Amino acid sequence: MIMPTTFTEKLLFTTVRIEAVHRSGRVAVGTGFHFSAKVDDSRTLPLIITNKHVIKEAITGRFQVHEAERSGTQSRPSGRFFTVEIEEFEQHWIGHPDPSVDLCAMPFQPLRVQAEEDGKAIFNVSFDESLVLSDQKLKELSAVEDVLMAGYPIGLWDEKNNLPLIRRGITASHPALDFCGRPEFLIDAACFPGSSGSPVLLANFGSYYTKDGSLVVGTRLALLGVLYAGPQMTVEGKIVAKPIPTTVEPVSEARVMIHLGYVIKAREILTLAQYIIQQVRDRSQL
Repeated sequence: MIMPTTFTEKLLFTTVRIEAVHRSGRVAVGTGFHFSAKVDDSRTLPLIITNKHVIKEAITGRFQVHEAERSGTQSRPSGRFFTVEIEEFEQHWIGHPDPSVDLCAMPFQPLRVQAEEDGKAIFNVSFDESLVLSDQKLKELSAVEDVLMAGYPIGLWDEKNNLPLIRRGITASHPALDFCGRPEFLIDAACFPGSSGSPVLLANFGSYYTKDGSLVVGTRLALLGVLYAGPQMTVEGKIVAKPIPTTVEPVSEARVMIHLGYVIKAREILTLAQYIIQQVRDRSQL
């Protein structure tokens, strides 16, 4: 197994492939990712973020995590994995306080503690608030920016190494603006079943141009949001926006993806994180 050093290598270890088992036996696949929410100056709350529709009505959930090993003073992925299986899966997730925002999160620390009790350590890489741009910083971006997305389109993954697929695209609407008045923007990228919950990142490596045309030498990275839906075109030509499904199923009406994706803005991740932190505080667990 590689020792992740570059940003894109680290990105491979930020996600989890979620398998949500329904009462009928149907297995839905989606993407989750690690996010470290700031509690105060000395404490954080580790979370897994995904979409509400990924885990909706799931009675059992499964995902594989990387087992860690020590390399000097550092922790690194060992190349070994183990499966975490959770019963009453949907009940373990806390939804965004706004019902119209398709985000939810699960506290990750109990799973880490359980692994330690079993004599194992988990390796993962987390996003945090430092990667979320302020509204002012978003206004400094252009309408077209390079983005990366990590996830499991149509359930595909590197099963041997327990790693997601990374794909590249561009912003299709300005990331500073709320598209159609909602806290989201669009990307021009292929979005398929299994991609729901994928983190979407601004990614400039080596150099980038500012809005005034100046060339900046360096790297610019930011967590812009979470993919949750993609517009589809019916065979009759009607355009509809639907949540990206978590399974591929036969349907009576043919629909065609049009290479666009709807992304919930990263500020809503912060809203969800603070909502969960407040709930935990109210239970006197922080």
